[in-house]
Amino acid sequence: MAKILVVEDIPDTRQMMVDLLENLGHTALEAQDGLDGVRVALSDRPDLILLDLMMPTASGDSALSFMRGTPELANIPIIVVSAHPDIELIATQLGANAWLSKPVIYDDLRRLINEILSQASASSSNG
Repeated sequence: MAKILVVEDIPDTRQMMVDLLENLGHTALEAQDGLDGVRVALSDRPDLILLDLMMPTASGDSALSFMRGTPELANIPIIVVSAHPDIELIATQLGANAWLSKPVIYDDLRRLINEILSQASASSSNG
C-alpha cells in the first residue's frame, strides 16, 4: 500500500492515526512537529502526508508552505488534519489537497486517504 507521514505533536493522536493507517495496510511514518515533518518528508518521500496545523517548533502552516515551495516535496499530496478554526482557509490558500477537522471521524479519514491516493495514482499513471 502507501507510505504515509503523520505530522502531529500530540503523541496519543499521532499513535491513533498510525494505528489506523497500519490497520489499513499502509506504512506509517511519524513526525512530532513541522520541522521534523519536513525532515522526514525529504528523507523518506512519503506517498501522502497528514499534517496538523497547530504545533510547536514549526507550525503546520509553515511546514505546508515550505513543502509546496520545495520541488522534491511539492507534488506529495497533503491532507491537513487540525482543530484550527480557519483550517479550510489555510489549507486552501497554502495548497493542501484536502482538509479534515478534528476530532477526526476515522471513516472520513479513511475515505479521504483512499480518494487522494487514487487521484495521485491516476495522475502518475497518466503522465
